[in-house]
Amino acid sequence: MRSVFRYLVLAVAALLSVPGLNPASSQTVGRPGGPPGSAPPRTIESDSSVRFTVLGDYGLAGPAEAAVAALVLGMDPDLIFTVGDNNYPDGTAATIDENVGQYYHDFIAPYFGIHGFGADENRFFPALGNHDWHTPGAFPYLAYFSLPGNERYYDVLRWPVHAFVVDSDSDEPDGVTEDSIQGQWLENGLKSSGAPFKFVFMHHTPYSSSSSHGPDIEMQWPFAAWGADAVFAGHDHLYERLDLDGIPYFVNGIGGNPVLYGFESDSIAGSRSRYRRSHGAQVVDADVRRARIRLLSVNGIVFDDYSVFARDFSEKPEFLAADADEWSYLDLGTDPGPAWTSASFDDSTWAVGSGHFGYVEGDEDTLIDYGPDPNNKYITTHFRRTFTVSNPGEITELRFDLLCDDGAIAYLNGTEIVRTNLPAGPVSITTTALSAVADNIEDSLYEHDLDPGLLTAGLNVLAVEIHQVSGTSSDISFASNLQAIRDSQVLVAPGAMWSFFDDGTFPGPSWPQVGFDDSLWPVGPAELGYGDGGEATVVGFGPDPADKYPTTYFRHEFFVADAGAWDALILRLVRDDGAAVFLNGREVYRYNLPLGDLDETTAAGVGIVGAGETTYFESRIDHRKLRTGINVLAVEVHQDVPNTPDLSFDVELLGRH
Repeated sequence: MRSVFRYLVLAVAALLSVPGLNPASSQTVGRPGGPPGSAPPRTIESDSSVRFTVLGDYGLAGPAEAAVAALVLGMDPDLIFTVGDNNYPDGTAATIDENVGQYYHDFIAPYFGIHGFGADENRFFPALGNHDWHTPGAFPYLAYFSLPGNERYYDVLRWPVHAFVVDSDSDEPDGVTEDSIQGQWLENGLKSSGAPFKFVFMHHTPYSSSSSHGPDIEMQWPFAAWGADAVFAGHDHLYERLDLDGIPYFVNGIGGNPVLYGFESDSIAGSRSRYRRSHGAQVVDADVRRARIRLLSVNGIVFDDYSVFARDFSEKPEFLAADADEWSYLDLGTDPGPAWTSASFDDSTWAVGSGHFGYVEGDEDTLIDYGPDPNNKYITTHFRRTFTVSNPGEITELRFDLLCDDGAIAYLNGTEIVRTNLPAGPVSITTTALSAVADNIEDSLYEHDLDPGLLTAGLNVLAVEIHQVSGTSSDISFASNLQAIRDSQVLVAPGAMWSFFDDGTFPGPSWPQVGFDDSLWPVGPAELGYGDGGEATVVGFGPDPADKYPTTYFRHEFFVADAGAWDALILRLVRDDGAAVFLNGREVYRYNLPLGDLDETTAAGVGIVGAGETTYFESRIDHRKLRTGINVLAVEVHQDVPNTPDLSFDVELLGRH
């Protein structure tokens, strides 16, 4: 019955002679035979792998969407995910087939539009956007697609990726807060999934440096703590990658809407990569150990390259004390004594439960007691979580998240670390909070940076006391996370000595490998380049300033005592204009260059200007390519035009435990 209904929706639109739904005037995007439609090679390291593309804010038929569709189809993906705004401007039945089916019918099943036969099985998985909700109930969207679950939010398992598609629009009937029905569904799904990769897709972006929409605070759910490996969103018509809470957040809204947005002059914390020059899409290649996520512009140039690693092979947020852990708590309205914040305190008679804690609100994991009289509730409740740290000296950053209603004091090993909404000085179990916490912030986690020196080797304790504003306070809430970030070691330092090859020819296919003889190459410290005036080493560009050599090659050897000691490698790269990076002969990163084979004549996609010429851009690369003993980091830098005025190159490579 549902299939018949979907067909009728599209048939009515066609009978009404809606512009663009006339079969005689429609065009179908085919699979181009060459660049930018030619698919990049897939590096398969296991028998279980998947390729999918991600596009957002794409659903407006025209040249921009057609160009992105050609790019996407040319990648030959197994699946397509969208991050919303599938059907501009108002999500109507009259426009959806022209905006979606015209370009992507080969991935949609069942397909009842007029642009082709559709797929044998559905391989197109969209997320709802605000424009899709402009028509009440998102009725045309729900009629057009056949999706899992309730079709508004759902999950798709294609090993090794478990995808969770979220509806972030405020019209979602099951809510868009982390404690909503939808939020609980996502938390439970992420925590129970055993897939190597768990990715979340939605429209409204939790974090963004855009000058238009910017961050959506309501969607800042604890994705990392729930087990997500990456979050993909759209809404802002630009591209940005941010590293927050140990996972990447992607903003990808350049899928076809002709209007692209700008960035604020100052990026928000964690911003690592930004792009808005043209439209494009992401392609993700995942096997059971690694997911390589690349942003491609419509002309096939790679503008971001980032790797995520499966949980057994990856640096993950290290929660020393987490909301979901078991905590000891005292909810009897009594004073636990002055030693209750010390690690050696005996809390064996206290109750035990997992967060978050509270009463009345209905979203509590553990209900706490407020005493026999609801009009004279206990003012103070105490919480303790003990944990062990084997080597605190390795921890360089310590982050504490706190949710409390109404007031709180938190202690780490007996030292007060945070006080909020309580008076200064000594407090007792009858000390009330200074004010009631407003409804719109009583469920918000606030982040605090702590001194790692507060940790000790062995047993530690995080202790928190929550105070109500009065004995008639209606509710109480408490949740907390304590996250450690461990030490990094510089494997290749900025300003290191590099061998370089600058005569305009190709040094041979083995040039990035260990054992290649570069003894005749010149050597000099970074920064290497020409034209800017700040180079430590000037490299050659040939006899004609108007026809400079397109490519320069760089090699650096470094020693690693134990390659297995590192769980992550962070590449920080200065590159003007394009660059490909190799570790021990294997490519691990590419920027501003086309896919496929490179040679000494390959031009960069665009010219880099301004601050982009001297900024260290950060990405995570494949640490499994590291060797015990001698390693070689090799980089080829490509210019965009023969009369380019300058070249800049430097690298920092960090290893993290």
